[in-house]
Amino acid sequence: VPVLEKPVTADDIELPILTDPAGESAIGLTDKQLAVIQAELTSLTRELTDALLDSAMRDMEAALFETVSNRLRDELPTLIERVLRDNLKPVD
Repeated sequence: VPVLEKPVTADDIELPILTDPAGESAIGLTDKQLAVIQAELTSLTRELTDALLDSAMRDMEAALFETVSNRLRDELPTLIERVLRDNLKPVD
């Protein structure tokens, strides 16, 4: 596995800088073709976002369920014992 001896910084990489607004499509797409591409990208991005959010929610629900289950397992026996002792004391 290669190991970096020195971290790579932005100064080490030559990145092109966009200084002028984008004009005509460099590959010669029509406005209609660009609109189709934009719509598809938007749709796919929304689908991916929904899928990722659904997955994250399931993960959070599972974690919360485990936390609650663990606390119930740990605390419920003590609570039950206390209530039973308080209510089943011998009558004098």
